[in-house]
Amino acid sequence: MAEVVLRVPRNLLEGSILVTGFRGFGMVGYLLTKYAAQALGARKAGFILPEGDIPPMIIIESDGPGFPYEIYYSEEPRVVFILNRAMPEREEWTAYTEALASFAAELGVKLAVLAGGLSRDYMPENEEYGYRWIGNSYYLKLGGKLPAPQMEEGLGVMGPLATLYILMEYYEIPTLILLPYSMVEEVDYDAVLRGMKVLSEILGVELKAPALEEAAEKQKALLMKLAEMSESGEESPRRRESGPFYM
Repeated sequence: MAEVVLRVPRNLLEGSILVTGFRGFGMVGYLLTKYAAQALGARKAGFILPEGDIPPMIIIESDGPGFPYEIYYSEEPRVVFILNRAMPEREEWTAYTEALASFAAELGVKLAVLAGGLSRDYMPENEEYGYRWIGNSYYLKLGGKLPAPQMEEGLGVMGPLATLYILMEYYEIPTLILLPYSMVEEVDYDAVLRGMKVLSEILGVELKAPALEEAAEKQKALLMKLAEMSESGEESPRRRESGPFYM
């Protein structure tokens, strides 16, 4: 199993809300975790060593070198963030998410919020909320509910987010999957921003992210321009905005 390495006293993290996500559709899970942690001034608490090979990467962030899988925490509100800068290898999904779920259980996490993206192809016309959600049995037993409808029948979640959700159920941790509608192949800043607003409501605190808001506005303007050029028959190649180690 993967190993969780803490560099702060465990009691600083106990009884927290846990927030995490992966580099899936629109990079929503990763970027939502990143921007939310920054908005709360979260500090490093440790990191996670995968069961197999460690991804050979570090990324220089405002708080120093960032490891592939790091743990951050904020004290007010009390939140633990698992920032997955890298994507675990397919064969390590179970071991990695098992380490996260058991770690959450040891901390007595009161709620886990797992963020990801839901393809815009499934967004209804005149959609009011811009997201869907899934709550496990322990979340629903607490009366947990968000304003938007839950994910519709026939849709689903795949990858380590789904594995982690299953393991959170096993460890009896109230868990919510938050899924803003998102572009699939490109970074979707607007989807991340919508997710941030929902997370603000869950945490009961305003999460301010000026850089994210600016990026979302610029992306909206670009997409509108591209749509206009497409309608007029003008060709304009789109450069993909995401890469294997975006941001």
